[in-house]
Amino acid sequence: MFTRPLSSILTVVVVAATLAFSPGAANAAEEYEKFYGSYVGSGSAERMGENVIEKRDLDVTVTAFKNGGFTVKWITVVRGPDGDRVGDDVKRRAVEENFIPLEDKKDVFILAPKGGLFKKAEMPNPLLGEPMRWATIENDAMTVYSMAISDTGGSELQVYRRKLTDKGMDVSFLRMEDEMVELRMTGTLVRTQ
Repeated sequence: MFTRPLSSILTVVVVAATLAFSPGAANAAEEYEKFYGSYVGSGSAERMGENVIEKRDLDVTVTAFKNGGFTVKWITVVRGPDGDRVGDDVKRRAVEENFIPLEDKKDVFILAPKGGLFKKAEMPNPLLGEPMRWATIENDAMTVYSMAISDTGGSELQVYRRKLTDKGMDVSFLRMEDEMVELRMTGTLVRTQ
């Protein structure tokens, strides 16, 4: 039947429970769980070199994901030049990404491989035009980085920082192409859930 004495089994269970509920384990989970919720707000973006300021509506949701990770969903509505949300010049972009912890790197998360029942899970390949994304958490700031190869073969880097506030979060976004800042956006969101 059992080859180990009951006392050895109980010791393993007690040690495992102590580790699972230790302050260190709880603090690690709290680092990203404090971002869980839905946030809405607005911001403005400046297209560098074009002298154009765009008004944007922002919606961010952060939820739990498997394997100790999290999901970030964000929607950006770029309003028309007159600030209205109607017309052919209004653009909407929705993104949903799942992040999982990167082994041996505290508070660094990589994009979860995409796959399915009939498709092998694979990581994005920047050489094929797919953006490579990762996230970091430092204190009250969650930063998502996205790196890709541009249409001209150069580099494109996007940095999207969400910093918690008493009422929600402040966001900033920066898009660079070949070390030149192309777009800079800031906004303020309130927590709705």
